[in-house]
Amino acid sequence: MNQMSGHKHSEVASYATQYSKKFVERWDDLIDWDKRKAGENGFFENLLKQHGVKSVIDVSTGSGFHAVQLKQAGFDVVATDGSSTMLTKARENFRQRGLTIESHYRDWQSLDPAELGRFDAVVCLGSSLCHVFAAHERLEVLEKFRALLNPGGLLIVDQRNFFAIRAGKFKSSGNYYYCGTHASVGLGQVDEHVCEFIYSFDNAEQYRLQVYPLLPGELKGEVLKSGFSTHESYGDFQRDYDMMNCDFVIHTARAV
Repeated sequence: MNQMSGHKHSEVASYATQYSKKFVERWDDLIDWDKRKAGENGFFENLLKQHGVKSVIDVSTGSGFHAVQLKQAGFDVVATDGSSTMLTKARENFRQRGLTIESHYRDWQSLDPAELGRFDAVVCLGSSLCHVFAAHERLEVLEKFRALLNPGGLLIVDQRNFFAIRAGKFKSSGNYYYCGTHASVGLGQVDEHVCEFIYSFDNAEQYRLQVYPLLPGELKGEVLKSGFSTHESYGDFQRDYDMMNCDFVIHTARAV
């Protein structure tokens, strides 16, 4: 989830306001952990293993889905989030599954390798980086991620496919990320400055998130400016993909 401590945008509420306790309580209804696990089909676990990763920090853990999957797959996992409501939910999910996962309430600017250590991989999932509107602040965040990595360490960051969304081709298949049957995702305001997602639940509750509509090419350039190389991308977990016909784009890069 959004991690920029104190970050404001004239058109966008702070992340702490957007991720209200009531919204977070419904978050796992939106995801449906079992269906999401089936949709991902071990993609992240396999990718990390292919790169020889043993230790991972999940810097946008949200309700803890990926931290749980990675822990259960045998990785050493640390989880952080800048939303206290999300981190509380994640810790609840860890306990319910009998897992001990080190977790910290940290915004991205306060991620410190002297405190947290260094890792073989940093994962930032859930299109979380798109909560940061200013390019120079995204570069600062990516440099923070780089500082957490061992030499040659792996960065994995995903994003909504704003290339297609800004072209009027919004797609939310429900097959990969938001798999729940008791909620739907739609769009509100969309332009080159902001994208508003509307989450509607079957009990008539509705929540809105506003993010920066970061183009995949923009993010690739920022990753490569931040101490990374060997960029690759995937569309809905496929190396060969149609940019106009995928929900999410996943970026990987190695720390220089």
